[in-house]
Amino acid sequence: MKLQQMVPMLNVADIHRSLKFYKEIAGFELSSGQEELEQWKWAEIRSGQVVLMLAQSGYLAEKSEPVSPEEGSWPVIFYYYPEDVEQIYTHIKALGYEVGELSITFYGMKEFSLQDPDGHLLSFGQETEIPAPSVA
Repeated sequence: MKLQQMVPMLNVADIHRSLKFYKEIAGFELSSGQEELEQWKWAEIRSGQVVLMLAQSGYLAEKSEPVSPEEGSWPVIFYYYPEDVEQIYTHIKALGYEVGELSITFYGMKEFSLQDPDGHLLSFGQETEIPAPSVA
């Protein structure tokens, strides 16, 4: 048995707010129909090869405070691999969203994290040859 694809479905409080957020931060576009969006409060969105589903159910946990994986614990982290992590970092900051620091990790990634409007943790990373700062 082989799986062909996995598409995360995110539970959201306001589907229109979430669509706007994902469009602004990473150019996601609605790939499902307007009828599903309005009638079922469900959407499939795409950016390049990345696909997400959004569903407005009305049952959400409280949004967590931290905006970095090191500061808290999440059941799931959505990790994205952009073509240029610095460019998307600058873009998201310019939009006014609260973004964690862009840093070099001990495992060779230049990355940052932020939460979407419903508290889902999103991390963006790109491999780097730059060594991580040493901890004294």
